[in-house]
Amino acid sequence: MAAGASDDANVTVRIEDIIERIRRDVEAASRGGATETAAADADALPPVSSRPELEYLNRHWSLFDPLSEMRSYRRFLGSVVLRFKWTFRRLVIGVLDRYFEKERLLLLELVRFNNALAERSDRLLRELTERTKAVAERNDLFLGALDLRVEALEAAAEMRPPGEPTPPQSSSTHGREELRAEMAAALGSGVGERVRSCAKTLPADGPIVVLGCGAGDVLEALREGWPDLRGVESSDALVRQCRARGFAVERAALPQALESLAEASLAGLVVPRLTDRHGESDWPALVAGTWRALRPGGVAVFEGIRDGCDRLSWMLGRQRLAIVEARDFLAAVSPATERAIVVRRPEGE
Repeated sequence: MAAGASDDANVTVRIEDIIERIRRDVEAASRGGATETAAADADALPPVSSRPELEYLNRHWSLFDPLSEMRSYRRFLGSVVLRFKWTFRRLVIGVLDRYFEKERLLLLELVRFNNALAERSDRLLRELTERTKAVAERNDLFLGALDLRVEALEAAAEMRPPGEPTPPQSSSTHGREELRAEMAAALGSGVGERVRSCAKTLPADGPIVVLGCGAGDVLEALREGWPDLRGVESSDALVRQCRARGFAVERAALPQALESLAEASLAGLVVPRLTDRHGESDWPALVAGTWRALRPGGVAVFEGIRDGCDRLSWMLGRQRLAIVEARDFLAAVSPATERAIVVRRPEGE
């Protein structure tokens, strides 16, 4: 118990000492001695740096004002010294201003370049995505046309009577041409409207041949304005579809059909889906056959050109076929464009 009382007394004495010190500080502050106490406390603090120049800068720092007043205590050279100081200050400040302005412009250009790069990257990514979707869609259409072809062959084999001999198989080239024709017909959505928009210059007073008429969309688009109209197609299924719609269509391979036409016998020739139906190696013969089959003043329309437009234009010009019109259309299953070229055989040639 005595020990506990002794501890309480000691605690009471310490608290009273603290209170007494606070009272003395308050009284000293009221008498004006707070500055000396604060200075003593500041001297008791550890120094931030022992370097005298840093201590001087910390005590006397201030923002630089370019227009601040300058003085000189020299009696005779004071004006000269002040003029030199002002000139030197303007020179230094001008150099610094130009430097920081160039730095600011550089940062702005970097920001613009970064934004343009990000925008171009986004655009390329979108184009790549659209092209990937287009390729996938074309593959789906191709596989769909191939499935239809296989189903048609299987149905024809099942419906053949048991005693009937199997018909001879067509050549592999003709089979590939039929498959290419059916695939081009499946991919050629809107080909009739595109050909009709380019067919205004086709003569109406002579025979018009559609080389590769597909399912008859081009023939349907040209039915009203051109009565003497017939088509050529290499696929049996497409020929049946065209004839069911009331069109005069001949079944034949396209290159042989063009070669069999009499010279200068056509007023117009329409070649739809050129890239899909004719390889680039066949273009020289196609252009030469077009020149031979057209009469002077006849018009030919080449539609569906995706690649090699410049090469085809060069071949047409070399064959002395005058290009009347060239139009670009949005491709049905591709983000790229397709071109249609209208040419005319000059009169007197």
